[in-house]
Amino acid sequence: MPIFALEKCLSLRQSMKKLFSLILGFAFCFLSYAAGEESRGGNAPGELRSGSTPDCILPQVAQWTPANGGSFVLSNGAVYRLQAKGVSDDQVKAFKAYIESSSLALREAGKEAASAVKTQAGKEAASAVKIQVGPKLLKDTREGAYKMTVDRKGVSIQANGVAGAFYAVQSLMQLQAADEEGRIAACRIEDAPRYAYRGLMFDVSRHFHSKDFILKQIDLMAQLKMNRLHLHLTDNEGWRIALDCAPEMVKKGAFGDSWWFNHVLNGTPMTLVEEPEGYEPGTVYDDGKVYGGYYTKDQIREIIAYAADRHIEVIPEIEIPGHNIALLRVHPEFFCENRKYNIDNVVCPGREEVFAFFENVLKEVMELFPSRYVHIGGDEANKSNWGVCPLCQKRIADEHLKDVYELQSYCIRRVEKMVNACGKQIIGWDEILQGGLSDNATVMSWRGTEGGVQAIRMNHDVIMTPSNYYYLDFGQDAPYKEPLAFNTYLPLETVYSYEPEEDIIAACGADYDPSIMKHLLGLQGNLWGECIVSDSHFEYMLYPRAFAIAENAWSPKGSKNYPAFREKTLAFIERVRKQGYHTFDLASEVGHRPAAATPIVNLALGAKTTWRNGGKEETADMLVDGYLGDWVLWKSPQWKECVKRELVLDIDLGESKDLHYIGAEFVHFPARRCQLPNDLQVLISEDGINYTPVPVVIPELSKEDRHFSILTLGATVNAKARYVRLEGNKEKKKTWGYIGEIIIN
Repeated sequence: MPIFALEKCLSLRQSMKKLFSLILGFAFCFLSYAAGEESRGGNAPGELRSGSTPDCILPQVAQWTPANGGSFVLSNGAVYRLQAKGVSDDQVKAFKAYIESSSLALREAGKEAASAVKTQAGKEAASAVKIQVGPKLLKDTREGAYKMTVDRKGVSIQANGVAGAFYAVQSLMQLQAADEEGRIAACRIEDAPRYAYRGLMFDVSRHFHSKDFILKQIDLMAQLKMNRLHLHLTDNEGWRIALDCAPEMVKKGAFGDSWWFNHVLNGTPMTLVEEPEGYEPGTVYDDGKVYGGYYTKDQIREIIAYAADRHIEVIPEIEIPGHNIALLRVHPEFFCENRKYNIDNVVCPGREEVFAFFENVLKEVMELFPSRYVHIGGDEANKSNWGVCPLCQKRIADEHLKDVYELQSYCIRRVEKMVNACGKQIIGWDEILQGGLSDNATVMSWRGTEGGVQAIRMNHDVIMTPSNYYYLDFGQDAPYKEPLAFNTYLPLETVYSYEPEEDIIAACGADYDPSIMKHLLGLQGNLWGECIVSDSHFEYMLYPRAFAIAENAWSPKGSKNYPAFREKTLAFIERVRKQGYHTFDLASEVGHRPAAATPIVNLALGAKTTWRNGGKEETADMLVDGYLGDWVLWKSPQWKECVKRELVLDIDLGESKDLHYIGAEFVHFPARRCQLPNDLQVLISEDGINYTPVPVVIPELSKEDRHFSILTLGATVNAKARYVRLEGNKEKKKTWGYIGEIIIN
């Protein structure tokens, strides 16, 4: 009989440990310094009261020290005074509007006062918050730096620019919210961002999200002191920006079959349809038959302006040359000639009309977006047809290129010249390194960290966004309890643990030159949308892991403390939920697979194990190390990936033994085309030459269930044998999957 193994609960010991940690962390986070009882008008000397302290601010501040002077109550309607020099009137106006509409509910000094904040004599109360902004303040500090002092009389903020004052206000709001009465313990804060680039990428192409929803996320990004929003506007599934030069792209490339979009990763061909009558731009359209949406230029302008008021730069992405199914459905004339391979998402760089189209698109996009950057993609472009396309081959010959990789480089360089001519710079995924790269291109490293390390050693500016740390479309807890995800497991702790400089230093070795770190611009988390249809699912995958990215990008190197961060995050989750955000329930996190932590003693432990999967023979010690696989699959040391070829796994027990059960763990994840081998055989032998098959029952699984599961396929046996063999994938329709621990008893 097959044995089905699937853990669905934590042990009592683990649960108690988490509860104890929660209590300790809560106490630590809200620990405050007692130094005088406050009243609305001041503190009575010698009497002790507490208040919130900066250890509760997320992201963690660079430096803070407690101070004598008790605490201060920042009440709604309190007065603020702003002195700003050397900054634009528009910036000052936007900043004032923000702080007056924020949860602080401050009012500017000199404006009509509410009765609650007037003295008994009817005179206006002294300013509770004093803000000074000017380029001569806080010299030699990063953009966004600020100082804040709290005493019993009020709050004083200094910043060298409006951005720093804005970030100080974010810290002040968190301090106020951390105490039920708005009490803030006396302290001094000196804070500045670690990196200049602190970003998130929203994929609105795979599944569209409304303008209002994007504005909502910008609000929370601002609270987290993040300053870059990368909008992924075009991809295979849809073109999401209306442009005057290409109106057909939203009319024919922004809507498709509703069933296809709502049954994600279903493997069926995508169907695009024309824009439905009555569609309201900037909203998600889904009537059960047609799904889609796009933004108008005016709506993009609104997003840009809203973000700018919160010191967030919006960076557009237009994919070139791959990820272009939608474009090629609308413009099939952009395909390669004599297509030999069934590749439907890569344009032909041998066609001049392709470059003419993208030049017009990029010019209009650059006129719309004030960002200094335009992201041009450049990733996952299958070049097979380029090698057989006569137009591409002519381009290679005419431009004296070596191969299709240099043709990719030619394509990127040519697009970059268009962008540079308009005074902008390109960002591309790390594949743009293929075939060579111009000096002023910025690389966004996603395929692990190697591309970023390579680029920074070549003195290119780099933004690190490795998929194994910062791809937020990966599941964040035990897969059996989570919504469908593109990959299995990327918990908050892993996201928080990423330290980009360590990878760079290790890769450079003895050749490391600290000066190259100036090219490390910062960090970005990416939320790809293949599996994410609803707004609530989007936020669930984004938060709280975006909190970790924000802290990694802002807080000083060497300041990581995951237990403290986790408890601070639990409090912040409750705060943003009250603001209407739908987050992952960190408090009930299962964490790593419990069964993977306990060794299993069985006859296969340490046995000589040989693996053949359509290639060369190799050992597979991880399959007999006594540990079941964790939730992590990709590049995991506990799971062996089975490619779509015949599988033969031989286990030598060293001597003949009595056998009663033979089994192995397999991953079943149909949404990602990862399946059980439907022809698995178990065979035993005394001499390693003559094998006897043992019946294995392959379960019939629902074709409708496309989620992740770990299943144990096994066979009962009552015989003596030294050698055990597992075979599979012999049928014409071969499957891809993962095999875990071999268990023999």
